[in-house]
Amino acid sequence: MDWIGPGIWQGDALEAASLLPLDSIDLAYLDPPFGTGRTRSGPLGRYPDGWQGAMAHASWLVRCCVGLWPALREGGTLWLHLDARTVHHARVLLDDQLAGGTCRNEVVWCYNGGGLPKRDFPRKHDVLLRYVKGKDWTFHPARQPYKANTQAVGRHSSRARRVAIDLGRGTPHTDWWTDIPTVTGWAPERLGYPTQKPLQLLERLIAATSNPGDRVVDLFMGSGTTLEAAARLGRCYLGVDASAAACDLAARRLRPWQAAAWPVALEGVGTGQAGGTAEVGAQVTSRRRSGVTKLSTKAATSKRPIGKSV
Repeated sequence: MDWIGPGIWQGDALEAASLLPLDSIDLAYLDPPFGTGRTRSGPLGRYPDGWQGAMAHASWLVRCCVGLWPALREGGTLWLHLDARTVHHARVLLDDQLAGGTCRNEVVWCYNGGGLPKRDFPRKHDVLLRYVKGKDWTFHPARQPYKANTQAVGRHSSRARRVAIDLGRGTPHTDWWTDIPTVTGWAPERLGYPTQKPLQLLERLIAATSNPGDRVVDLFMGSGTTLEAAARLGRCYLGVDASAAACDLAARRLRPWQAAAWPVALEGVGTGQAGGTAEVGAQVTSRRRSGVTKLSTKAATSKRPIGKSV
């Protein structure tokens, strides 16, 4: 089966993963529900986020990653975006279950805003697990300017002149990101969908771990931040969400980046050509509306309705 994007699918994350062809994508970003125990809502959407325990939540996350893994090509990257509730459980399980996968980074994204607890230190960071497939993966270091005092010392340092340090090129970002703010209520990019992630965050990780023309998939796309970042950087995108509101919002958001109608090919399902967990004989139907393809499959995957994030 040929590549299915660029497009937007409304459906279950596990089912969508089962429909992707083997070795067909270059980068996957998953920002699932964090297991907060409550429904997350905003002016333009909501999604359920109730789970019975961190291990149950982590086990479901691992099923999503393992279901998507066959579709990721050798050298591809999978990002899993979580917070302190589940990330440690998920890391242990994924290290054991992702065949040929290696966790290369735990990127910590620090931010401000939100509530301040009275009996704990404020929890103001997320963790992004970066897994690569195989031994020859794509990576382009993201760089930032040197601090002013470093530049001043460097311009007059004999060592800097001796080793030809390029001050204008900047220094690579570490795995501790403190320069990207959250999408606040007054941010120009805010759309009103809950837990929307900043475009700058997605642009950084997509630019660092993929190439122009690569294929990017987000199984919990929410308002479509990953898709817009991919389009801006010249990548092909496919977004999935169980929420009709999220899909319609993302479709409106992506209209300026829609080069053509969404070409969807599902004939490989049930013939052994699709990757993931779709069983032989799986039935797939699709219905298009305003740039969204609604999927309904009968496959050996979870039916839990999940809609989330960026």
